Amino acid sequence: MFEAKMYPSVCITLVLIGTTLGESGPNPGIQSKITQKALEYARQIGINVAEKMIKEFQLPELSGTIDLLGWIEYRITGMYIKSFGLPNSDIGLVPNSGVKFSVDNSHIDIGGNWHVTFGLIKDGGTFELNINDLSAAFLVNVSQDSSRPVLSYNDCDASLNSFNLQLHGGGSWFYDMFLAQMKNEIRQVVPQKLCTEFRNEIEKLEAYIQTLNISRQLDQYVELDYSLVGEQVITADSIGLPIKGELYDVRHHQESPFTARSFNLPNTTAHMLILGLSEYFVNTGGFAYFEAGAMQINITDDMIPKDIPVRLNTSSLKLLMPEVAKQYPNLLMKIAVSATKQPVVKLVPGKFIADVFTAAKVFAILPNKSLAELFVLGITMAMELVLKMGLQKMVLPKINAMLKKGLIIPTMLNASLINTLLTIDQDLIVIATDIQYGSKFTSKRNTKLKTNY
Repeated sequence: MFEAKMYPSVCITLVLIGTTLGESGPNPGIQSKITQKALEYARQIGINVAEKMIKEFQLPELSGTIDLLGWIEYRITGMYIKSFGLPNSDIGLVPNSGVKFSVDNSHIDIGGNWHVTFGLIKDGGTFELNINDLSAAFLVNVSQDSSRPVLSYNDCDASLNSFNLQLHGGGSWFYDMFLAQMKNEIRQVVPQKLCTEFRNEIEKLEAYIQTLNISRQLDQYVELDYSLVGEQVITADSIGLPIKGELYDVRHHQESPFTARSFNLPNTTAHMLILGLSEYFVNTGGFAYFEAGAMQINITDDMIPKDIPVRLNTSSLKLLMPEVAKQYPNLLMKIAVSATKQPVVKLVPGKFIADVFTAAKVFAILPNKSLAELFVLGITMAMELVLKMGLQKMVLPKINAMLKKGLIIPTMLNASLINTLLTIDQDLIVIATDIQYGSKFTSKRNTKLKTNY
């Protein structure tokens, strides 16, 4: 029962991680795919957590009546778990339906006190319950309603095949004559209780999912809409989620001029989570930041990696603008760049190309820290080489430095992305990654972001 409760929580977390990073018509801007590998990891997490929780779990008191030559009222108190094991468990996807969880040959040993009232007679003692073969299979449907995934209970089949009940103390010798009937009661009640608890847990998870936001403000300028725009695609080895994946200017929430086009994720299940970020998603981000007035940056020499030979110094202008270099000798420069129009990004295999429209004011930084304007450039260009060099020299090193400690996803139970691989395909950025729970990381983990550059 305890493992059954942990499975949905972990699996739904994985689904939410897939939607955390993603209605523009039927086509999504982001697609995510959760693989069987992720579900298997969820199974391992569920077992580990269940085994830790079960040792401290407080079993409730039980009471009822049994007809044994008359109605006997009973109470079970002070129950505690002596041992617990889940030797066989499995989790898998049911195509076009949902997720199936199963446990077989589970065993649990429980001790406690028994109390009975039979007319004017009151009696009691201790007991030992040894469940040796508890099996159960649970099926959860995963569907879509409006803009969120929906969980619903589908089926539960549980059986208690082998167990032993021993009573000690009091008049246990008398009640032992009726153990067969008591065991029949237990054999019926335990599976029913297990399925009822499972249904309740699914309903709680579904209620929680419906309270989650479907958009998130990323910074002071933009927010991301990651609502679902279609049904999940469930196959034997993955769950696919179509996500709107559009970025908006926080202040105006204006629709972008771009249209989402259909695309397919690579047919791979080597990682737990596959994310596809479309050209549409990237371009809505450029539009949102431009509309928000955020596309302005001051570039100074200390921002340029030391191994790049061209420096922001007036000495670099000797060949192109000798008079400027002479008038302002050996002074550092600052470039104030601002966009004059939204950028347009094109993704092709192995390349990230952007048509940018900017104005750049170039200043010399005088000894008294004031600025002397040198010239103004209007720049319209496809920045393939510049962006490629920038990704290699500036962006990726910073991302990799962050990933050395693991990329923690906020509010997702300390979930982190590891073993991340980034590639650029036609019209698409593909991120394949594994997921790790827990906030502690070591340098031995493979967390470097790889690219095909």
